[in-house]
Amino acid sequence: MKLSPLPGVVQALLPQLGVPTEWVTRVEPMAGGLSGGQVYRLWLRHPDGSQERTRVLKYAEPLEGWLGEVSGDVRIREAQLAASGLLADLPRDIATPTLAVAFRGPRDQPEGAALLMRDEQRHLLSNPYWTPPGTVPADALAIVDRLARMHARYWNDPRLGDPALGLMLPEHALLVTGPLGVAARLAAGDTLPYLPITAASWQTFFELAGEVAAQRFQAIMSEPERITRAINQLPRTLVHGDVWGPNLGWLPANPGSRRKRLLLLDWALALAGPATYDPLWLASTWLSIDPTRVLAAYRARLTCALRMRGIVLDGATWLALEDAGYLRTALTCGEAMARAAVTAPAGVARRMALARLRWWIARALRAAERLERNA
Repeated sequence: MKLSPLPGVVQALLPQLGVPTEWVTRVEPMAGGLSGGQVYRLWLRHPDGSQERTRVLKYAEPLEGWLGEVSGDVRIREAQLAASGLLADLPRDIATPTLAVAFRGPRDQPEGAALLMRDEQRHLLSNPYWTPPGTVPADALAIVDRLARMHARYWNDPRLGDPALGLMLPEHALLVTGPLGVAARLAAGDTLPYLPITAASWQTFFELAGEVAAQRFQAIMSEPERITRAINQLPRTLVHGDVWGPNLGWLPANPGSRRKRLLLLDWALALAGPATYDPLWLASTWLSIDPTRVLAAYRARLTCALRMRGIVLDGATWLALEDAGYLRTALTCGEAMARAAVTAPAGVARRMALARLRWWIARALRAAERLERNA
């Protein structure tokens, strides 16, 4: 039976996912993200006649799409992470929707992979592109609290060094959405509509940064080795890599707990690296929040969680982690901040957005100076 519009290679993986084809009554393509993976909603009915339920199936291939290419995703890291069992150690107040994983071809050199997930549509943020009001909104504090617990759980975990996971390399993580990768994809004929928008926004970023700062950023982007050497000396943890509205949701608390659970979707940009990458990525996308205050709250929670494991986070190490996070965020999200600044309504809103961008630029350049000095 052909389950249109499910491609044959995807349908062939259903039995490995524990889904006999006769259980599938309907298939609906869903809008995928920028990574280029194929996403479907499945309607399933068990032969015993029990109530019909929905599941989400995501299928990806090595180096698929823009982000798969620029992040060097040859092993389909989201599937590898799920299959490895590493995510089973997530804190109880963080959840992922994945139920099963299947690989096409050998797992160490997959030709494709499918993830069967719970359909959590009703638990996703209702308006994922909307920034909660206030400089330190309660939602941001709740998110960084749970991220701190996750990062403490995997702090310098030796399992993160397993190459079979296919986690992003430090060089890819530092520049993953930067202008060089965007230019390369455009030169290769990639027709993703977002790419020319991003390329133009990077040009805007460099213009707003000014000639001296732009040259400094471009030099780092062209030769990031000294920065990555410094970053590789820092403590590392499991970093989600793409913490922003569309990948977030809230689930009810576990039995016996009053803490709602953070739902984290799409681990395609996961890496082993500085813990600060995740909270600052969030801070760069929620434009009204104060990154210094959110990061201070995150530090307090991370320090406490590490202390419970007998780990002391000293001031010098924290400053280096902070520097790595600010620089990496500017090198990857600078174009989005620049686009937000020039498209803000004229007047006070635009002046505030431009001031915010210039603050990020100055903070990132100070970070680069210190990191290179300590390389």
